[in-house]
Formats: sequence, C-alpha cells, structure tokens
Amino acid sequence: MRTPAQFAKHFDLAWLAQNAVASEIVAACKTAAKYQVNSVNVNSCWAELAKKELEGTGVGPSAVIAFPYGACISKVKYLELEEMVNLGCTACDMVINIGALKDKNYDLVTAETKKFVEICKPANCDTKLIFEVGFLTDEEIATMTKIACEQGVTYVKTATGSQAFPTMQQVEIMRANLSGDTKIKVSGVPRTFTLPAALFMLDHMGVSLMGTRSAGKLVDEYTKYLGELSK
Repeated sequence: MRTPAQFAKHFDLAWLAQNAVASEIVAACKTAAKYQVNSVNVNSCWAELAKKELEGTGVGPSAVIAFPYGACISKVKYLELEEMVNLGCTACDMVINIGALKDKNYDLVTAETKKFVEICKPANCDTKLIFEVGFLTDEEIATMTKIACEQGVTYVKTATGSQAFPTMQQVEIMRANLSGDTKIKVSGVPRTFTLPAALFMLDHMGVSLMGTRSAGKLVDEYTKYLGELSK
C-alpha cells in the first residue's frame, strides 16, 4: 500500500489555463510544496515564477512546450525547450506535431522527438511527449509510442487537457507499445480526476504519472481513505 507521500509523487500539479494569473501560479506552487507532488506544470511564461516559488521545496518546475497545438515550426519548439532547460526546469511536456503524424511524416515527428531528448537529457530534465490521443487512430498512437520509446523519452503523455479525455483502450495501446524505460503520463479533460480513477490507472493501467489541478485534493482523499481502511 502506498503512503500518502508516495501517492503524491504520481502527480504533476498542472495550472495551464490561458487566463492564469500570477497569484494562481503562486498558490499552485504552495499547494505543490505542501503535498510534495512530482512537479508544478505551467506555461513557459510562468516557469521563472514557478522556479522562484518552488526553490528549496524539493518540487521542481515543469513547462509545457508548443502548447496546446504542437503546430509551430520545429525551431520555435527547440528555442522554448532551450530556454526552459537553461532556466532550470526539471521536466518539459512537448506537444507533437499532430498533423505531421497523421500525414505519416515520420521524419519530422522523429526529428522533433530526438531533439527534445537531446536538449533535455544532459540537464536531467524529464521529457514528456504529448500525443493528444483524441485526434489519433489506434495505429497512430502505437506508432508514436514506438517512436518516443526509440528516442528515449521519459514519458508518453496522453493529452494536453484542452481536448478529449483518453479512453482506457488508448492508454492500453500506449502500454502495449512501450519499450525501454519510457513510462505513461495521463492528462486530459475533465481536469478533475476522481480517487477511484487515479488508483485504477496506477494499479491496473500501467500509468506512472498524472497531471491535474486536483493533485492536493486527491492526496487528501487518499489519506482519508487509508485512515478508513485502518479502522
């Protein structure tokens, strides 16, 4: 049975709304520090503030790249990645070029994935590659998972949270095509995960990490759940 502290490390506290303001980022960082989650996931414009607020807490700042569409030119993705790595982010979540994958432009998606790892790995910055599976066929999910694993991505990630929530089948396809040390991160609409869903994904779906605004709330619910079990 996981302790509450172990459970908390399965979460990135994500605050990615377009209308986010500084006070919300500060509050998210305080919550993350209180519960000792894995990281705080923010848009890159907020990464410097998140780093400042998290300094000395043991929780790292994590930035999203080419968010939420993934459709900018590769050079823009690389510039954003380099800026975030130089800033000291402990992880980056980059959106794939969805249209390129659907066009079977595997050279482009492979090149971006390879460069993603090349920029981040020397800095011990985790790489989380966002697929946005709601737009993809089963075959495309399998193909992209294989490409990500071949390039040494830390996590394959289901979604940005701005489109569709992944189905069990889509997560299973990711899991079936994993290789090496690559793990699965789940994120998506709705942003509020329930405790039963979180436990099911961890225990039965091969999921290692989840992104949600509700990370602190879920840790509280899990702590209460453990207390009830011990009665």
